[in-house]
Amino acid sequence: MITRFLPFFLAYAEIHYHFPFLKPKYFKKEPEIVSDIPIRLVNKNNFSLPVLIIIKDAHLFPIKLLEIKVSVKSSNQSLNRKFEINEPINSSYYSRILHLELKIFEPEQFLKIVVEIKFENKKGIFSILNDNYQNLGTKYYRVYLTANKLPYPEHWYAGETHYHSNYTNDQVEFGADIPAVKIMAKAMGLNWLFVTDHSYDLDDTEDNYTKTDPELKKWLRMKAECSANSNQEFQIIPGEEVSIGNHKGKNVHLLLINEQEFITGSGDGAENWFSNKPTHNLSDLTKINKKINNLLIAAHPVDPIPLLQKLSLRRGYWHRKDYILNNIKHLQLINSADPIQLNKAVNYWRKFLLQGDRFSIIAGNDAHGNFNIMRQISIPFLKLYSSKNQCFGQYQTVFNYPKNDPVAGLKNNQVIVGNGPYLNFQLHKNNQIYKIGDEVNGGCYKIEIEKKTSVEFGSITDTRILIGNYTLSKEKDLSLDDSKGKLEFSDPGYIRMSMKTEKGGRVWTNPIWISTDE
Repeated sequence: MITRFLPFFLAYAEIHYHFPFLKPKYFKKEPEIVSDIPIRLVNKNNFSLPVLIIIKDAHLFPIKLLEIKVSVKSSNQSLNRKFEINEPINSSYYSRILHLELKIFEPEQFLKIVVEIKFENKKGIFSILNDNYQNLGTKYYRVYLTANKLPYPEHWYAGETHYHSNYTNDQVEFGADIPAVKIMAKAMGLNWLFVTDHSYDLDDTEDNYTKTDPELKKWLRMKAECSANSNQEFQIIPGEEVSIGNHKGKNVHLLLINEQEFITGSGDGAENWFSNKPTHNLSDLTKINKKINNLLIAAHPVDPIPLLQKLSLRRGYWHRKDYILNNIKHLQLINSADPIQLNKAVNYWRKFLLQGDRFSIIAGNDAHGNFNIMRQISIPFLKLYSSKNQCFGQYQTVFNYPKNDPVAGLKNNQVIVGNGPYLNFQLHKNNQIYKIGDEVNGGCYKIEIEKKTSVEFGSITDTRILIGNYTLSKEKDLSLDDSKGKLEFSDPGYIRMSMKTEKGGRVWTNPIWISTDE
């Protein structure tokens, strides 16, 4: 029986946690059984759809997995495929990917998919649709089938910065394994991935998340698994989401990427009653932040923090002082596809830009294995819910670099963020070319803009040139017609761009910085 303190809940939803003599309404004497598919399937994979099956906690509730049926529908065609499994499942974590050929379907359309899973336990034979969570309702997955890769040019590499694998595994959450996520990510047309499991999970013993392992076997195994599944075509970089103290002594989350030293952090891990002080503070990372081959990213700094987490976990917000004092220049501002949160993130970033702070915007999804749908606990012990706001790879960070090297590419700062359309710009003057991340002096420049969309996102509806002026503390908003291909700068500031498409495509560039004339 689990008695560890529980003040917060995440996805995939762990349905077996309970207090003594009190079980959740959604508790089942079954393992969590979850299916999932990517949000997009691109042509280079020959329309072979990976269908992920995850079964968790079958060591507590063994089953026999009998068969899986996958039904696919378009506006005028349908496909049904049955996979005979007949496999006993009694492990704590089971993962399997089924491949379904979709060659009969025309590309450039959305497909509706339902996964029916039949299993047997001591009580009999049961069939479930997509998962065995209670009260999420009958539903279908939605995947976009496309004959084209995402519209990024050569040497632009798209990836996911914030992903939790099955090494994030505790009383409230778990993710999908690293080999599975590689298959799903490649099917979507992505090029790289940061695995960012919680620091308070990575230091646990292999079989007990309430005990700390001084040998750090889980962390070492996670790093080895990232390396074994990584190559130049698809890079998987290990990291950790460190719970660490801000300048006010509150717990914030830091994505520490490609760092060889493990940083402990259990302040908001809920491992001990009322023990919620940060294990380390950001100021302790001075030496780590000066390393060339690692990367520090402030995780989801604009996400709202529930009052219960503030009180019980000492959770707090990132502040400008935290960024500046600790030389953190990359902010994972986009963490959700919700339009309100997207606007909030960009407005938060703009405020710092106009103060002269050279922070780079980064996108991620904080996905805990959820590829097509996010399943979470809405009301503790009472209600589950589902959403599409934090699906793996939905919002991407895309860098331009000679090779697929995510750490070096992001540090190079020629970076855009969005959900698929492509936008880039350059400034030209006296035979010199200035790219995103560069710095120019005041003067008159020719601006050249590259922009691409696809059938999935529809035609481009709005492209904006945004010129920040430090002196006025304002942004000047220009349309392409307003610029007439030339821009003149007389005050220090920056220039960045944004774009929208008719089917919900969004993209933002990082800035070119403007200094005063020498």
